Amino acid sequence: MAHLCSQSLEISEDLRWKPWCTLDHLGGKERFIRDAFTASSDACEKLRNAHSDADKQKYRADARTALRTMTVHGLTFCFSLPDDENLIWTGNLWWLGRDGLIPSCEEFDWLIDYVADEAGHKGDDETEGDALLALSAMCGLGSSTKRRLFITTLIRCMGSTRPPRVRHTALRAVADARADLASITIGLMPHGVDEGLFDELSRALFTAVCPNGDQLVHDSSQSHASFHYHQEHHYLRLIFALAMNNEWHERLARDGHLARCTSLIEQAFESDFWDCRCYLAGIFTFTDPSDEILPLSPAQNRWRTCIRTSWKQAWSRFSATLVPDLVTMTRQHLRHGGRVPDDELTDLASDVHEALDFGRQIASIFKGAFALAKYDAAISSLQVLDDDLRHMIENRDHGTCLPSLEGFD
Repeated sequence: MAHLCSQSLEISEDLRWKPWCTLDHLGGKERFIRDAFTASSDACEKLRNAHSDADKQKYRADARTALRTMTVHGLTFCFSLPDDENLIWTGNLWWLGRDGLIPSCEEFDWLIDYVADEAGHKGDDETEGDALLALSAMCGLGSSTKRRLFITTLIRCMGSTRPPRVRHTALRAVADARADLASITIGLMPHGVDEGLFDELSRALFTAVCPNGDQLVHDSSQSHASFHYHQEHHYLRLIFALAMNNEWHERLARDGHLARCTSLIEQAFESDFWDCRCYLAGIFTFTDPSDEILPLSPAQNRWRTCIRTSWKQAWSRFSATLVPDLVTMTRQHLRHGGRVPDDELTDLASDVHEALDFGRQIASIFKGAFALAKYDAAISSLQVLDDDLRHMIENRDHGTCLPSLEGFD
């Protein structure tokens, strides 16, 4: 079935459904992804050493086929059609080495070279998209020797003339590298990158979601059918992470990202996409410079209510990716949003505790280093917030400030 799907044939989802018992017996989806990754790497090595045109053509085809096979295993419950847009936003191509460890950035060096040189220069948009999807599993900007090449490749792939699949897979790769990006400051600039490169990246990110220039939503009466949920979820999650970095915050304001976020507010509130509302609230939590000195405005009250009600969703729709971000937003509001009414603080503490209990239950049924690492991080952040809220309630008469959280946010 995986082979048939890799040929982009029209196959119904019922036939593409994965038999869980068979996959577990054979090593799980990570094993299939790892084997395809290794096969593509081997083919690329042979391609670099090939001399005859016939050999080059063969190894080039082998590398493409292996990458395409990787994408087939990107969804959890069924085999994917490689060109399915849902794969870009909801799939994951994470894999583990034979030793059970998460691969290092250096293990992706060959793939960065491949997408930058071979696929990019050959004008093979299909393979370029497949390679970018595979690179999203790196969850970073690459090794020190390939970081600049990877960023320049992402910038090129997000250009306005590139096909939507290439632009969107590049955006997904950047979104998955958001922690790396947000951690970089002028004083700690890694070797090979500079402010100018990040300025280019910021402009390219805007182009990725607005390829025709100014595509802000000025008409709040538009139906949320035009709100591309999966794309906006990854985009807003990325912007939230970057907004906490002062240098990136300046770029976001200058290059139109914050204006675009503002234009999405009404559609997000009118939709059922609570996580997008949550990220918008978080972005503006780190955007309004008057939070510390002015009382809550109606708009700020709206964001606080949004974050507050998100906890009602968080425990019932537990997301190991969203929960740590929601913890960060909540802490920012508790610091700068004024005194929280007693009943609201009590309700918040109750919801956080429920989310913590539910998260522990969910984590107990997951297997694999990736899932466990994500859930451990989420539960750890929840545990600290749960403790702090309990202490706030116990010591309410002594003020509402949280303890120092240096290094946590």
